Amino acid sequence: MQAQAKRHIGPGDQFSHLIPKSISRDTIVVGSGKAQLKDTLNLMKQIIKETKGDTVKLASKLKGHNVVETCMNIWQFVYDHIQYTMDKTGIEQVRRPSRTWADRKNGVDCDCYTVFIGSILSNLDIPFKMRITKYGGKQHFQHVYPIVPIQGGHITIDCVTDKFNHEVPYSEKKDISINGTAEIKDISGLSGVDMADISLDAIVQQRIPLLEIIPGTTIMQCSLPKPIHIKPKSKAIKSGTILSPFRFEDSPNTETMGIKKDLNLLNYLIISVISVSAGIGVLKLLTKKAQGAKQLKNKSGQRPK
Repeated sequence: MQAQAKRHIGPGDQFSHLIPKSISRDTIVVGSGKAQLKDTLNLMKQIIKETKGDTVKLASKLKGHNVVETCMNIWQFVYDHIQYTMDKTGIEQVRRPSRTWADRKNGVDCDCYTVFIGSILSNLDIPFKMRITKYGGKQHFQHVYPIVPIQGGHITIDCVTDKFNHEVPYSEKKDISINGTAEIKDISGLSGVDMADISLDAIVQQRIPLLEIIPGTTIMQCSLPKPIHIKPKSKAIKSGTILSPFRFEDSPNTETMGIKKDLNLLNYLIISVISVSAGIGVLKLLTKKAQGAKQLKNKSGQRPK
């Protein structure tokens, strides 16, 4: 479900003027032992409503021609510029959007993604819900992301996944309205989810059949051509004949070992004769030059009488 490793994110500095500068106390931490799911969800909804000013300028830049295009712009922006990192077990760090932007390079968890995206959707007056999900039949909820209801379905804005409007199959889900108080009977918080967890859970889930035969229907039959049996001609093969394994009939392409050996021997003899002749010619030339040089030396060494 999650990208296998930390993805490469853009610097995003060109957008920093659209988001207020954060201060360290902007991070609200629900500590270990206190991070019950209903508390985390209610805190997320409260932050979304109270910090819309953090994303009001950014929201106008991401608005598209329709809801689908706008949601795609939001997903792409968050995916490209805010790193994903799971919170420590038992500790939920719920950030306001400006703090998420300040921590974008180190990474934030799915709850901070949801607050950031929910803030933008609220500024654009796009209704949405927070979907919490379980995977592999686990007893506790692991993940949260915004969904935008549309006619005939919904748009998924899950920036933990590597694809827009993609929803990893879950074993259980619950949609939380942004209005009102969340009442979830789950004493744990969002445990977070990673690729290894989902991959292991997927192994034990029921597989989708490759082919399903519907009762009362017939499968179209297609006749395959009958195999052609080629009977080789029965003819005597001379001693030393090599048959090619890549042809059905080798009579026109039969080679004999004797002919090949004779040709190889003839080529070898011709090359040897040429080499020896060339060597003798070079030797004679060198000898002739040496004798000429010796005679010239003797003549120059004789004194006139």
